[in-house]
Amino acid sequence: MGDGQGAEAGYLGFTVMRPPRLLQNVGTLKRIAVAKLAGIRMISASFAGDRLLFQPWLTAMIDEGPGVSVTGIYRTDTSLEDEPEGEAPSFCLRRSTWLCDADLASVKKASDLRSYLSGGEQVVDSFTFVNRNVGREVVGVTGEFIASINNSELTLRAADRASSRWQFIRLDVGDDIRAFTIGYSPVTTSIDLVESALPGWLASVDRAVGVSGLQPDGPLTISIDRSVPELIG
Repeated sequence: MGDGQGAEAGYLGFTVMRPPRLLQNVGTLKRIAVAKLAGIRMISASFAGDRLLFQPWLTAMIDEGPGVSVTGIYRTDTSLEDEPEGEAPSFCLRRSTWLCDADLASVKKASDLRSYLSGGEQVVDSFTFVNRNVGREVVGVTGEFIASINNSELTLRAADRASSRWQFIRLDVGDDIRAFTIGYSPVTTSIDLVESALPGWLASVDRAVGVSGLQPDGPLTISIDRSVPELIG
């Protein structure tokens, strides 16, 4: 970012200097990895020749310090309709993980930091496509979790604990009623409803990912925030 410009017009503008300076350290690696984890907005894939678009319904990003993970369930516009067994999927289950030690080991072998950060080695992604019949449990648990959030007052209170394995939690909800984000650090604060329901939801996604999902015709297409490539340049 350069010097301010345009103050005479009433707005202190700016210029962006390209490319940004990137330091090979944990801070840079984690910042880019978290942007990649949080940046996926849509997933599309073809099944039997039909292109389907999956948008986020509920995603949870959990920072444990040495690693950050995103667990999510994405859905199509027809996801709430009844569907017979064997039809195209209406839900995409996502598990994405960044591990600091693995990233540090990989970047040391890279000849160019910018090319490495632009690639896919930092984050390990897994996508499983299911219909309502195959993913009945996780779809039901997700609906109940979101309904409980919509129908309750979420109170952020000071946490009374010495430590927490989860350093930061971010929930993104894209429901039919409303879309919103919840973010807080369980190290110092707590939302009882989230922390009581989140472990069960994560376990239900794990079980669903373990089943054989429906296979797309070819590679997936992922839409990401514009800010992700801008961080790298």
